[in-house]
Amino acid sequence: MKLYKLLTKSKTPLILSSLRFKPSALIARHNVGVEIRKVKERLNEIKDARERYGIQNLGEDGDAYNLVSIIRRPHFSSQYSDDANVVGLFNDQKILLERLMDQQQQRLCVISIVGIGGLGKTTLARKLYLDNAVSNHFDKRIWVTVSQENSLMGLLRKMLEEVREIEKEKLEKMTKNDLIEMINGSLGTHRFLIVLDDIWREDVWNQMQRSFPNVNNGSRVLITTRFLNVAKEADPRSTPYQLPLLNDDESMKLLLKKAFPYEDAEANCTSELLDIGCRLMQKCGGLPLALVVLGGLLSTKDKTPVVWRRVLETLDWAEEGRQCQEILAWSYEDLPYDMKSCFLYLGAYPEDYEISGNELIWQWIAEGFIPQKNMKTMEDTGEAILEELIQRSLIHVNTRKSNGSVKKCGVHDLLLYFARCAAKKDLFLTVCSNENDQPTYLASSRRVAFHNVNDTKINEISRASTMHGLRTLMAFGLLYPPIDSPIFRFELLRVLDLTELTSVQRLPKEIELMIHLRYLRLVGVDFRLPSSVGNFQSLETVLLRQVTEVPITLWKIKTLRHVQIKFMCTPSQSLELKNLRTLENVEFGSYKTINWRFPNLRKLKVLIHTEHQGTMLTHLLCGLYHLISLFILALEDCPLEIDTKDFPFHNHLLSLTLFGFWPKGGAISEFPTCLTKLELGDSRLEQDPMPKLERLQYLVTLELSQNVYLGKTMVCSTGGLPSLKSLFIDTMPNLEEWRVERGAMPKLAFLKLISCEMLKVFPDLQHVMSLQELELRHMSQELMLSLQREAGEDWYKIQHVPKLTLEEW
Repeated sequence: MKLYKLLTKSKTPLILSSLRFKPSALIARHNVGVEIRKVKERLNEIKDARERYGIQNLGEDGDAYNLVSIIRRPHFSSQYSDDANVVGLFNDQKILLERLMDQQQQRLCVISIVGIGGLGKTTLARKLYLDNAVSNHFDKRIWVTVSQENSLMGLLRKMLEEVREIEKEKLEKMTKNDLIEMINGSLGTHRFLIVLDDIWREDVWNQMQRSFPNVNNGSRVLITTRFLNVAKEADPRSTPYQLPLLNDDESMKLLLKKAFPYEDAEANCTSELLDIGCRLMQKCGGLPLALVVLGGLLSTKDKTPVVWRRVLETLDWAEEGRQCQEILAWSYEDLPYDMKSCFLYLGAYPEDYEISGNELIWQWIAEGFIPQKNMKTMEDTGEAILEELIQRSLIHVNTRKSNGSVKKCGVHDLLLYFARCAAKKDLFLTVCSNENDQPTYLASSRRVAFHNVNDTKINEISRASTMHGLRTLMAFGLLYPPIDSPIFRFELLRVLDLTELTSVQRLPKEIELMIHLRYLRLVGVDFRLPSSVGNFQSLETVLLRQVTEVPITLWKIKTLRHVQIKFMCTPSQSLELKNLRTLENVEFGSYKTINWRFPNLRKLKVLIHTEHQGTMLTHLLCGLYHLISLFILALEDCPLEIDTKDFPFHNHLLSLTLFGFWPKGGAISEFPTCLTKLELGDSRLEQDPMPKLERLQYLVTLELSQNVYLGKTMVCSTGGLPSLKSLFIDTMPNLEEWRVERGAMPKLAFLKLISCEMLKVFPDLQHVMSLQELELRHMSQELMLSLQREAGEDWYKIQHVPKLTLEEW
């Protein structure tokens, strides 16, 4: 930077003075000029990225304190999950709560929420489903998303999986009557609530209702539907609840909430801006989805009357009944070019599908949608794009990780429909979603997604069409593809994503011709990955479930970025993968030494089972400078003797999981200061771990399981664990006293205690007013008696907690 200031400060003409220099000096000056231009370009890129994504200045050392400040900035907050759930639904929720828990009506009632798409039916149903009073009233609750694309058998399997654990292979072999009988038996005499979200046809209800036993105990079925006839057919004696549109006050509140996500709208919205906003609001017709998407669009614009008026004048409001579609179209057209492809790609997923945030970003990278920018990885750029799509309300967040990044996300079905229509028009993507649909333009499409289409139909379509140019193939619900299926013969594929496979035990030889593959996701039963995978020299992402063998040739692919394999695998003894970011479930095998170099690794999951492997692990960790997630599983009494403070990633690590004992029951070493998630298991510590743990000021989730601590007393002191929201403690067999001082864990929302049988007195949590849910299982009878509702002597300690689950042995 000093050189930059010195060179740019001089005003002396360089042309004349340069004549006195030798050619080598001129070349040197030219090189300096090139470097200066590069510095300027990088500074401009950083400035643009900061302004666009709201990133504050980073410290020069780039330590994890600054990383955490980025992760915790408003841009990564959970406020984008769905603001419609806090506007205009209070009275609706109150009315339906009374109907759900009406003690006068003991028969099995069906309560229907009816309304047009985008009105907030699912949001309201979700609020009811998660309401603390509802969870305490019903013994069992099941949520099933129906939609247009799900088959009856698929829905019954989903329901059975919700009520009892069952092996997937056994589940797939069951008939419809078997499934119905088993669901009936599992529900039995329990008082249950079943939510069937988004029912489209009367026959779906008629076939599913046999699964619900009616024993006159106040059980309920709650359905959401766009069609009044479906609601009336489900229960003629129950009046459907027709969800109203938002009124003007509610509409304006929702629009401004989305348009000013980080600010006080009332304080920052001028009267002129408010007037234009009111006119925009009225055009949305009280439809929450239209208001949310329009507000998300406005949040990316300058908050000036000129800009807002341009939005008002640009939108074509002429045709009645098309306000929402017009807003969706305008919001899509307003996207930067690279984001349009990212949004259209969402159309490949089925309705109401929970999309993995990581896998979506990795698919975008494989498709070439994410540009490579200086000083940013493509994964970071992809995450920023995902967050902007969320801010614009084109995607909603289902769950976030403890570090704030998106874990699962989804798309409203109207937005999904829009994405598919736009993708079809541009020949970007074709979705074949039922057995009677055979698109005529499959041959021209670069991307095809099959939804619950059987392998016979896929074979027919694939062979009848000339899909030689296919780049992406995704199949959902394809259970039994034959070994000669044409899905393995498209030689130009970049993305092959097959979920829910149950019968593939080997892959055909033809797969070796897919040399352009960048993204490979296979979910199968005990199949072997062929050695020909080494031909895929452009492969970036490999996601395998239940594979039994990984060939050594996989590790010779230099382009690998993300490798997730469900079972433990052993890479080559000597290996260098400079692009690798994710490596899950690896072990050292029988090697005595390793030479693994992964200089850009972000996430590592590793198993050790002999003592010398601890030294090998230390050697590996010393070369990881960018690690943010580390999982270590030590088996066969292999000691964990690593001290993370000695490793270069110490000030960057956000998630740490350590399963294995600490030698001689010694004290825990110093933990990385910026952890947001920590899991410890089988540590067998003799000293109270809390004095060290409670210093972790950014920790959000803490899990202590299977004999982490063998002592009798544990103390959480005042001011400790200031950011903790979730605490799980499982099996501390000697714990007799747990003291929680006033002011400890001030943000704790969820607490779960299991199998701490020696604990006779519950800690005083009456001052932890943030606690929303408490779960106690397999605790001593004495403790459980002291916490009995109203009657127990320690009831006062937990009576403020909305949701309680208390189970003895």
